[in-house]
Amino acid sequence: MNTEPTTNQDVDLKKPKRSSDSIGFAIVLILLGFLFLAQQIGDFSFDNWWALFILIPVLSAFGAAARIWQGRGRFTFAVWSTFYGGLFPLLVAVMFLFNLDWGDFWPLFIVLGGFGMFVGGFPFNRPGDERIPGALLSHRPWAIFTGLAGTLLGLTFLGFNLGLIETFPFFDFENWWGIYILMAALGGLATALLLFVGRHSIFLATLNLAAAAVVAFAGIVALYNLDWELLNLAFPILMILAGIWLIVGLRGRKITID
Repeated sequence: MNTEPTTNQDVDLKKPKRSSDSIGFAIVLILLGFLFLAQQIGDFSFDNWWALFILIPVLSAFGAAARIWQGRGRFTFAVWSTFYGGLFPLLVAVMFLFNLDWGDFWPLFIVLGGFGMFVGGFPFNRPGDERIPGALLSHRPWAIFTGLAGTLLGLTFLGFNLGLIETFPFFDFENWWGIYILMAALGGLATALLLFVGRHSIFLATLNLAAAAVVAFAGIVALYNLDWELLNLAFPILMILAGIWLIVGLRGRKITID
């Protein structure tokens, strides 16, 4: 059960946004001043100096996250989500400031997106959780495993682009990325187990188990470079098996999502 107050404390903590933006703008001006001064008195050039202005919303987001953390006295989902909001513009700014090759470093955006989903799946106490059925809260493993798969996928692509990775045991497969589809399927399996163990809803547990099976089968098809038409055959078979499982499992049990 959520123990966090459901007041507008987070909103109140974010009120000095205009002040944060002003401070961020001031910091950017100071950095630009030093850069222009270095260009005048030394052999120094900085082509993409304008990218420093992208740091203004970054500094604002980080400052707001720090205030929420200080106000709450602990790391909460509000702290993480506010901090995470500044990571994407920070990455864009870094790409331009250091003139990184977008053809090589684009997987960083997949890494960042996957990592955000991964952390977002953690059991933070969030405002409103007390009004959400426990069965629905049990679906967070999907986000954790899918986010982990996305993070590792991005890191793998980055390793290939930078020449840091040449071969891994499972990279002998032509479609090695199927491994990460299988990893995402573990989220459905974990969700189904949580629903079964918590005796929340055998119906939702079965649906998640069936969804995990479909995702896992897609990963196997990709990994072994099989005919994707097999999915058209597997899907109705899984529906039949899920239906049979429901008939057997629902005997003597109530359907509930509490």
